[in-house]
Amino acid sequence: MDRKFITVVLTAVLLMLGACTSEEGADSSMDQDTGGMPEKTASSGNQAEASEDISKEAVLENASEVDQQLENYYLESKMTTYMDGRTDETLTREWFYWKDGELYFRKEIERADAPDQYIVGNDQHSMLYTEGEDTAVRTANLVSGASLPSPSEAMKGRLSSYRMSHDSKLVGKEAVNGRTGHHLVFTPKEEARESGTTMDLWIDAEHWLTLKEVLDQGDRRMVYEVGTLVEGIEPAMDLFRLDLPEGVEVIDQ
Repeated sequence: MDRKFITVVLTAVLLMLGACTSEEGADSSMDQDTGGMPEKTASSGNQAEASEDISKEAVLENASEVDQQLENYYLESKMTTYMDGRTDETLTREWFYWKDGELYFRKEIERADAPDQYIVGNDQHSMLYTEGEDTAVRTANLVSGASLPSPSEAMKGRLSSYRMSHDSKLVGKEAVNGRTGHHLVFTPKEEARESGTTMDLWIDAEHWLTLKEVLDQGDRRMVYEVGTLVEGIEPAMDLFRLDLPEGVEVIDQ
């Protein structure tokens, strides 16, 4: 198994999910044998000529400021990794809610043959709990810097990495699950060409959210795709409180 590809995939996973997972959980998810990799889609679909009314740099800049364009929303996404004939899927449900200038968030992460994971918190602290464990972690680290589980922060981290190692091109506009996205293609620069890794991004033309992301390296692939986006949510505040099972110990870090 190619370690360079695994490193790139895991980096993207952590940035998207905003939380770290154990090596044991990652290894168990990779052991599934549920199918092969589908055909590449980077150059297919409802592809059009590059848009004349927006530049590549404008798309990249707006993608880094998505939180200024979209507030109080629910997002449901799926990340699929295809590697050595095996398929691993991660489903994520996310709530982002701003009240009195403070961000509240909740994430529920589901993987086949792995316990569900919950991340709940606000600007001050967050709680991380994996179903079935006897401890939960309360920390400020998940809400600081690039680890903040906010789309703009995650996107900033990925775009910074991509732009250092790859050249980019604005291909055009394409439909992604009923929404219109600007399609960006990233190809490795000379110093990164050995990895053979290419990446495609579809950035929402209305709110600048990442609608889809595809990372390819030979016969290995990672696909992130937004399936549901609901704007203007007004959830009950107890959604952002994690009710732990009886006996679970909270550890501060």
